[in-house]
Amino acid sequence: MPQNSFLATMPRGLSVIVGLIVLTLVDYLIATYVDAGRFALLSLFAVVEAWLILQYFMHLSKVWHPKEQE
Repeated sequence: MPQNSFLATMPRGLSVIVGLIVLTLVDYLIATYVDAGRFALLSLFAVVEAWLILQYFMHLSKVWHPKEQE
């Protein structure tokens, strides 16, 4: 993949939002069309979505690893 590709220059926040949109669409498709194992799949996607939100938008990793104060 070339270094000047669209994905390489796209800001991280936009890629997280696009990822959440894609996961939400997959959630909808699973809830609509899958019968067996629906709960397990939806739970897995919910955990992934929650992790993305906690890591990027809520900065959860900074709770345990804050920058040293100067």
